[in-house]
Amino acid sequence: MSYVIPFSNGQKGREMRQTHSRSPAGHSIIAQVEAYWSDQRNGAAVPARSDINPRGIEAALSHAFIIERVAPGIARFRLAGGHLCDLMGMDVRGMPITTMMDTDARVGLVTPLEAVFKKPAIAKFSLLSPRSIARPAINATMALFPLTDSQGDVTRALGCLISETRIGRTPRRFALEDVQVNEIGKPRPQVYTNGAHLRLVSSRD
Repeated sequence: MSYVIPFSNGQKGREMRQTHSRSPAGHSIIAQVEAYWSDQRNGAAVPARSDINPRGIEAALSHAFIIERVAPGIARFRLAGGHLCDLMGMDVRGMPITTMMDTDARVGLVTPLEAVFKKPAIAKFSLLSPRSIARPAINATMALFPLTDSQGDVTRALGCLISETRIGRTPRRFALEDVQVNEIGKPRPQVYTNGAHLRLVSSRD
C-alpha cells in the first residue's frame, strides 16, 4: 500500500514547491542505502539491525542514522552521521528524531513513523528548512527503512537524510512537504486516497 501526504498548503505551500529541487546526487545516495537495505533482507520482509554493516553504506555514512522506537510515535537516534549533527550544530545521538522538525512537522511525523515500525513500511520525506537571517533555505530528502531487533520485533530503522545547501546558522529544523509510505509486502499497484489529505501514487516495492 502506498500513499502520499502533502503537508504544505496555501501561498506558503506554492512557494515551497516552486523552490524545491532534488539533487541527483542525493537521490543516488538514498538509492544506495535502499539497495543495501534490500540486499540484507535475504528473503525476509525486513532485515535485522545486526545485519547492517557500516561498510556496506560507506558512501552514505555521514548522512545515515539508526533510530529506535521507544514509544508510540517516538523514536530516538541511536547512531547519527556527521551531516545530521552539522545541521543541528550538536550531537543528536539520544535525541528524538522530531528534534530535527518544526512544531507542525513533529505532529505530522507521528503517523508515517508508526507505519515504518508497525506495518512495517518504507517512508520517504520531502523536507524544507525555510530561509531566515543567516540561514539559507534548505531542501532535503529523508528515508526510513525498518529493521528488526534481537527479538525479531521491528523497533529500529535505518535512515538517510540528504541536503546539499549551505547550512548557515544552526540548529536547522524542517517542515514536512510530502511523505510517501510504501507498506512492505503488499501487491502492486495497491493505492488509496482519503479526501484532500492523500493523493494516489503507485507502489513500486
